[in-house]
Amino acid sequence: MSKVAPPVGLLAIALIFVVLFWRLGTPTFWDPDEAHYAETSREMLASGDWWAPHYNEQPFFDKPVLFHQLQAVAMRLFADPELGARFVPASAALLLVAITGWFSATLLGVEVAIVAGLILVSNPGVFGLARYAILDTLFTMFLFGAAACISVAALGGRPRLQWMGYVSLALAIATKGPVALVLCGLALLVSIAVSAELRRQLLALHWAVGLLIVVVLSAPPFLYLYLRFGQDFVSGYLLDENLKLFTASRFRNQPGYGFYFQILALGLLPWTGLLVGRLIDNLRAIARGERLDSIETLLWTWPLTITLFFTLSTFKLDHYVFPAVPALCVLCARGWSDVRARRGDPALLATRAGCYLIGPLLIMVGAGGGYLLAAGLELPWGTAIVPAALFAAGVLITIADLRGATPPSVPWRVLSAMLATYAGLILFVLPSFEQRKVVPEVAAWVDAHAQPTDRIASYRLNRWSPVYRYYVNRHTTFLETHAEAAEFLTRPEPYYCLMRHEAYEELVAKGLRLKILHEREGLPATSGRALWRGRNRLTRFVVVSNVPK
Repeated sequence: MSKVAPPVGLLAIALIFVVLFWRLGTPTFWDPDEAHYAETSREMLASGDWWAPHYNEQPFFDKPVLFHQLQAVAMRLFADPELGARFVPASAALLLVAITGWFSATLLGVEVAIVAGLILVSNPGVFGLARYAILDTLFTMFLFGAAACISVAALGGRPRLQWMGYVSLALAIATKGPVALVLCGLALLVSIAVSAELRRQLLALHWAVGLLIVVVLSAPPFLYLYLRFGQDFVSGYLLDENLKLFTASRFRNQPGYGFYFQILALGLLPWTGLLVGRLIDNLRAIARGERLDSIETLLWTWPLTITLFFTLSTFKLDHYVFPAVPALCVLCARGWSDVRARRGDPALLATRAGCYLIGPLLIMVGAGGGYLLAAGLELPWGTAIVPAALFAAGVLITIADLRGATPPSVPWRVLSAMLATYAGLILFVLPSFEQRKVVPEVAAWVDAHAQPTDRIASYRLNRWSPVYRYYVNRHTTFLETHAEAAEFLTRPEPYYCLMRHEAYEELVAKGLRLKILHEREGLPATSGRALWRGRNRLTRFVVVSNVPK
């Protein structure tokens, strides 16, 4: 162990630094959510109203207040607003890795803990969400932290930890709302229902007192908003952002029931085969009449409950299922450790096969990335480090497996390839996006040229509106209909209004006399499709104004 410990330590430090913090504040805010959250937190700082979030000077009931409070504090501490806004999710991701490692070390041993933590920190979801100024990593840290403390309290003979678990659950509710209590409660109820041993261990905890602690700690901010805003808060948050979002079909073209399973399968690459193999071996054991141990049962009921819950929702976003990821990483780490310790055990046949799939999966991902880069992605050739690293690691791992080598205690080849991948993305891919993101620059131009009393607006800017609002740094009127635009743009008071060129042509065709003061071409969308060479025309953004040039 002493021979591998120093490299593992260096690899862990490098992964944590690159994945979570390297160039964290370099990109401007991504549309629409990052800028929306950051603007809400900035307005909290400007107004001094720390208990009622506002966006564009209007009450914002989308999420509870805790994330914005923490984000506002970070934005005050850092001169760089992008770094400040992203520091909370990045720090929460670091704590999530630490909690996952602690949970694994306490119940499964240090070797599993090291591998679980490294698999988690190298997970694409962690890389994406830790660098995205929204609340999902903070929510997952509190939610999984609550489950981890309660589980260790029940299974590890440390009942005092349950109180920390209840506090963490209250903080999860203060971060994202009652869904935290629903997810944690459902997962524990399922665990109690499927395992007599877990039933005995979990029901020994002080649940009534714990629930009282959760309510007492989490309720005051919600009560304050209700007393201050009344029915507007009930309709805007409890109904629209919770019940209706889950049950009502408010959005078209929502993905089907297999969406989150596909997201997890892709997001866990190259460990997906190992996880599926672990599941198959567990099902085979149950079919033989064997019982899974309490830890294994908990590790499966947690992600399955979360995934099924959000699968039933009528509104789906890929990052909603992120709280399932830590437990799945622990399952992968446990499978890896078991294959090493029990090489000839027939009970691990599928898990072992899943280990042998890691190399080929890396080869496939690397080859696919190389093909996309060569076929039409408009990226610097330095980006080739990403598919090359994945492909090379896959080849080395496959050769070692074919030779019958014992898997190393830490899968350093995979982790090194992931490290190179993220470094390549940060060095080459993100700057390519940044060069094509022009709305922040246009907004800064408007901010520099408009007088304090000038009216600021956007017309049908859709997903770019939050970015424009943040970087224009003043109240903005969001125009959506022709009638709204006509009323605003024909008034004599000075104005600056940003819109796409096709919207400008539409308004001119309908008789409005508009003057363009500034224009830029930029991304049609901040997604991978925008990087296809020759397949996406740039969107032309124009600033119209009645102010003389």
